[in-house]
Amino acid sequence: MSLLFKSFLNYICDMNILIENASQVVTCHTRGRKFKAGEHQSEIGLLINSSVYIENGRIKWIGKKLPVVLKKKHILKINAKNKTVLPGFIDSHTHLVFAGDRADEYSMRIKGSSYERIAKKGGGILSTVEAVRKASRNELLRLAEKRVDSSIGFGVTTIEAKSGYGLDTATEIKMLEVISKLNHIMPVDVYSTFLGAHAFPKDKTKDEYIDEILYEMIPMIAKKNLATFIDAFCEKDYFSPAQTEKIFRQGMKFSLIPKLHTNQFYSIGGVQAALSCGAISVDHLEVMTSKDINAMKGNDTIACLLPSVSYFLDIPYAPARKLIENKIPVAIATDFNPGSAMSENIQLVMSMAVQLLKMNVEETINAVTINAAAALGVSHNIGSIETGKQGDVLIFDTPNYKDILYHFGVSQLEYVIKRGEVIHNNPF
Repeated sequence: MSLLFKSFLNYICDMNILIENASQVVTCHTRGRKFKAGEHQSEIGLLINSSVYIENGRIKWIGKKLPVVLKKKHILKINAKNKTVLPGFIDSHTHLVFAGDRADEYSMRIKGSSYERIAKKGGGILSTVEAVRKASRNELLRLAEKRVDSSIGFGVTTIEAKSGYGLDTATEIKMLEVISKLNHIMPVDVYSTFLGAHAFPKDKTKDEYIDEILYEMIPMIAKKNLATFIDAFCEKDYFSPAQTEKIFRQGMKFSLIPKLHTNQFYSIGGVQAALSCGAISVDHLEVMTSKDINAMKGNDTIACLLPSVSYFLDIPYAPARKLIENKIPVAIATDFNPGSAMSENIQLVMSMAVQLLKMNVEETINAVTINAAAALGVSHNIGSIETGKQGDVLIFDTPNYKDILYHFGVSQLEYVIKRGEVIHNNPF
């Protein structure tokens, strides 16, 4: 970030912002709902030739003609003529705190080795665990800061980050402390998820490690207030539904909210385990049976789909159309991680959702805004452009919101605004 731009940010940080005369404002309005499902997932609340006023970090007014009272205020005006305004994007599933890389494993997969075979040979998650255990807090923080900055450049104003590359108490705590630090020093909101149940370490039996999660990690994390959510990888050769439910119920005793990785390779009952614990989201869902889909119908649990994983690993894509047709709310996220989705680019993931999951443009926009906010339990505060909500707004250099995904492979993002402050500017 240049000194000139830092000075610009300091200048505007105490000002109110008026985004004037946008060709389109995509509000993603909720009409009082927590999320959008079924036919409502296509409703984006489009306004034409409108303006948005943000005061003290909150959206104060949306409309065409500026009220007289606002004309008397000290306001920073941004000319949005021929531009499109959207809510800030929310990346509700990432593993952005890690060290090392797995580029060699990527090459192995290209030559025909599967993700599962690589993991059984000591690669996969366990290879990243080794690198993270060796890395200092400062090194992990430095690497993570760069990744969050990169995410902001693609329009992310709220991001979730998981632990899970420690698999021992000290390193899981180290990762969660880094995530907590990120939330304090970065200009976006960073939500923390404890994912101790990501894999089993080599040096403990399964029962020993589960006991460590239950009776050592969870109480210590709660005492230090280091996580909002608790997650697990419920999958064949990882954590069973019964083990997952046991871990979740212990986490819930300490006020941690369940989220779940499941149905990535097999349907083994993970969806049902998550729902029995009231999980706020179930993520991945590449392999879904009719029983799994029926179980999710009528629940408030968000189906968070991760198309970049299917692209990167060359595995089946989640059945987004079936989920939407069954009125199950769908979010999408990057799953940014070193092994199965090495990209922070949420706009690329949106393109994949349209082309590969067969979601329409409007469904996709809601999937990274209001539904992604619901996957973090914060759709009352962010995820749409509505009066009273936090002023998290993006401005794209195009008069048509459809062009954001139509013109793929480039970013037309000009401004990222968080709580009424410009945190990224890419003038065209």
